[in-house]
Amino acid sequence: MQSSRSGISIFHARTVLFGLLLAALSIVSISCHAPYSTGRPDGPLKHRPKPVLRAPDLEKRIHALINRERVRHGLSPLAANDALARIARGHSKDMASRRYFSHDSPEGHDFSYRYRQDGYTCALRIGKTVHMGAENIFLNVRYNSVTTVNGDVFYDWNSGEQIAETTVRGWMDSPGHRKNILTPHWRGEGIGVFLSPDDKIYITQNFC
Repeated sequence: MQSSRSGISIFHARTVLFGLLLAALSIVSISCHAPYSTGRPDGPLKHRPKPVLRAPDLEKRIHALINRERVRHGLSPLAANDALARIARGHSKDMASRRYFSHDSPEGHDFSYRYRQDGYTCALRIGKTVHMGAENIFLNVRYNSVTTVNGDVFYDWNSGEQIAETTVRGWMDSPGHRKNILTPHWRGEGIGVFLSPDDKIYITQNFC
């Protein structure tokens, strides 16, 4: 499952109304990513060891793939922004800990609130327009499929490379996420990954 919230673009004279205009100006797109499948085996099944995954490694892989897409489309690569990554990690962890998947926390706080709480300001002025950031989120899983035979469970585990690739591919195949990734004026991004004990992987991408 994935979701994106577009950058907020408003005229500079109206930036003071950003908090009030957010709901009207934001664009949210949500699409489903099947976390796993079950079925009969197509051949001999083997128990595969669960791969060791590290959130920092996944973040770096995803960041590199994002920049590969931007370069393919004639755009400059995004710098890795530590502040945005910290904000993204916090949101991914919060979603996993409180079991929700949304740009808005249960209290109704969106990414702009998280930026402010961290003391981070995004205000890119392009002509008469001020761009105040954007966010993509994705819910991935550690296994591609799980098959049960006579009570014995077999997992088709995903590697870190596969998880990064399916995440970025999912975003690029969705108009809202793709638009955020290929927005020319973004200068940096932060990727935040949280590995949940239930084998779900919460991923947040913040832009400025």
